[in-house]
Amino acid sequence: MRLPDHVPGPRWERATGFQEPLGSEGLAVVTGRTVFFSPQHTGPPVCPHCAVAFGDEHREAFSPAMDAWWNTGCAAVSCPTCGRVVPLAAWEWAGDGLAFAYLGFEFRNGPALLPEFVAELGRVIGHRTRFVRGRI
Repeated sequence: MRLPDHVPGPRWERATGFQEPLGSEGLAVVTGRTVFFSPQHTGPPVCPHCAVAFGDEHREAFSPAMDAWWNTGCAAVSCPTCGRVVPLAAWEWAGDGLAFAYLGFEFRNGPALLPEFVAELGRVIGHRTRFVRGRI
């Protein structure tokens, strides 16, 4: 479910490092089971425990897990290196190209968010955050 858009606020510079919104179309708050992705930046899956990135030979394990997560909100993939069963949403993606979540903030047509802002947002909401960038 997408809530109404919000225009850039007076503290835009704290989030982006820029004084002006630079053509940003604002913020949309996205709720509900959503896959956030960036076709330009999606790299291979990376195990959050052993930090090994997997090539195409292991990607076939992710497709059914992605389908299961989309349908049920629950899925996991076993790491072929360390053997741990890792929830799909906990996997890292090289290039920060994928995130599986129930809450997202879409900043449209603006500059990248500062890493400090993303970290602070995670602290404020009390949850791990992912920054998925891209242009559609």
